[in-house]
Amino acid sequence: MKKIEKMNCKELSQFFLPAFAGSKLFRSLILLLLSSFTQSCAHLAKNGPETEQSHPFKTEHKDHSLADISHLSIVERTELYEMIIAADLASFNGDDELATSYYLASAKASNSIDLIKLSIDSAKRAGDVLAIMQASELWLSISPKNINALTLKISSLILHQDVLTALNETKQLFDLQKNERNRFLLLSEISQSQSPRSINVYFARLSQTYSKSPSVQTAWANYMARFALRSKSPRSIYRQAMSIIESALEVQSDFLPAIDLKTKIYYQSKQDEKAEVFLRGLFIEHPESKEIGLLLGQLLYDLKKYQLAEQQYKTLLNQFPKTQEAQFYLGAIYFATERFQQSLELYRDLLGKQYKPQATYFFCGNAAAQTNNHPQAIACYDLVNSGPYLTRAKVELAKLYVLSGEYNKALNTVRNPKFKTSEKAKVKLLNVEIEILKQHVDIKQAQSLLQSAMETYPTHFSFLIKKIKFDSLEKKPKALHALFSNVLNKIYKEEESIDEKELQQYNLTVAAFFQANHFYQKAVDWLTHALVKDKHNTDYIYSRALYKEPLGLLDEMVTDFKALLKLQPNNINIKNALGYTLVDINKELDYASGLIEAAFIEMPNNAAVIDSKGWLAYRKGYLDQAIKYLAASFKLSPSAEVATHLAEVYWKKDDKKRAEFYFKKAEKIQPNNYLLKTTRERLGIPTKKSSDSKTE
Repeated sequence: MKKIEKMNCKELSQFFLPAFAGSKLFRSLILLLLSSFTQSCAHLAKNGPETEQSHPFKTEHKDHSLADISHLSIVERTELYEMIIAADLASFNGDDELATSYYLASAKASNSIDLIKLSIDSAKRAGDVLAIMQASELWLSISPKNINALTLKISSLILHQDVLTALNETKQLFDLQKNERNRFLLLSEISQSQSPRSINVYFARLSQTYSKSPSVQTAWANYMARFALRSKSPRSIYRQAMSIIESALEVQSDFLPAIDLKTKIYYQSKQDEKAEVFLRGLFIEHPESKEIGLLLGQLLYDLKKYQLAEQQYKTLLNQFPKTQEAQFYLGAIYFATERFQQSLELYRDLLGKQYKPQATYFFCGNAAAQTNNHPQAIACYDLVNSGPYLTRAKVELAKLYVLSGEYNKALNTVRNPKFKTSEKAKVKLLNVEIEILKQHVDIKQAQSLLQSAMETYPTHFSFLIKKIKFDSLEKKPKALHALFSNVLNKIYKEEESIDEKELQQYNLTVAAFFQANHFYQKAVDWLTHALVKDKHNTDYIYSRALYKEPLGLLDEMVTDFKALLKLQPNNINIKNALGYTLVDINKELDYASGLIEAAFIEMPNNAAVIDSKGWLAYRKGYLDQAIKYLAASFKLSPSAEVATHLAEVYWKKDDKKRAEFYFKKAEKIQPNNYLLKTTRERLGIPTKKSSDSKTE
């Protein structure tokens, strides 16, 4: 046999097929491999041997830019190409563990940073910390001062609880990166997904070494603020985070990441006034700081204080006329306050600029559509080509084409595979396509597409709703039950591919649909059936308990909530729900009071918990205290239930005028609310008859 290194391209391609004929793994890949070699040979024939340090390689799924591999023999190159093809194929098929293995092996063989990065991406998806560590060390062996590689290594060391080595590596990182803002960003990246114990030790020791570095304390506080969002007891964590952030601001009072974080902590913990006072005070201290001014404008906008936000952004634009962020949010304020033409002018001026271009295109389209400038709206929506606004932009674009009678353009827009970037996007665009076909083209085509969509996405409720409307099943509980059960049977037939979360969401949505349409017993029965196969599912039990209320099964509700509390003894929402239900039936008030107080300590700004405190005060005869709590709850989150509670308390106080005021508020929010109806009946106040009441 000839030595493989001496073969020409023609001989080489003839050699590969029999060589791999018995290989199961690569039999299906051989055509791809031969294609790559054919391209390389054609390039050599035309241009001669490559002299560049970068070697291009393309598989069916990706393009790669490899390092210089001229030192590898043809056999070694062959093995390298095989591993890359296998890695790309595994990645394409979602097998991130296998992809990581092949990418890392090929990176070691070629010293390719491109392949190292791919191995890190797949390792992150697979949760393979060891592979990330290996990849970062390989990267550092090629590029010893690479900050990204060093950051990854430090993060991996902390995940392995090797805090001492992580601190030593952080010293090298800080030697390479002197800028405090950049240090903060790197430390925030390092602390992502870390356990509280390890990361708190890491930051505590780091802050001792770098006591004059505001980035360390700010990154530590940032980790704690993120952790608080996931915690059931966030208040104490927010207090600790705030204490640490104050230390950072003592070191550097104008350190923007610390200022931004302190504002966010106030905002997240519902201390809006403190956030505003803090930023206003800083802006008075630093009137030349555009960044602080922008933070104040953003806060006022988030708080929907549009008039104050508008003044703030106009002040900034007077000082800094080309501030694109101020222009963007001023345009958003004009849109929110229905000054659409002014909004459009600002967004048109931002077209082609660098600040949030995709969002600018989308909001330009929105503003133009509101002014009936359809050509401009179409032009703006058409520019959106990526990001979170992509699907919404194309839906709006299709609607505009429909309005002008250009149904084919509308259909081509929603059918374009480039816009179907996720399952959610595909479902949304399919829904729009079905509606266009149904209303403007051919109802039979719409029905056919709907049937196909239901088979492809059996648990997506939007298609079931369309089916219900197509077949006029809204008031037919038995037919609805048969339809939902048929879908459930299809799910169970494919047992190997059952997604438990998807199944749970489907069951909860079906029950919620029954409940929303006043088929309360059907809702309860559906969840009871679901609990046969998943008897400890707390979401099922919780929802079923709530749906028992309009059936008058209050004692059963208490039983369900008590069972839930045994399963989740620290769940604040369950404590509140049980406490409220006991108060509502006027039983075990002392026990209920303890539950509600425990919930209030953890969630003092939660409207439902405050409502429970108000209702408890009412049951105990403290009417003025009840009004105080109920009014606070209604201000936080206006609902028909809280308005009805306020009405009853005022009725008890013999203030019929105020009682009727809140009854009307409740009717306006939700005319057919169950509590509103039963309260009026109990107090002997005539109720409105609902024209769409349903019966089983």
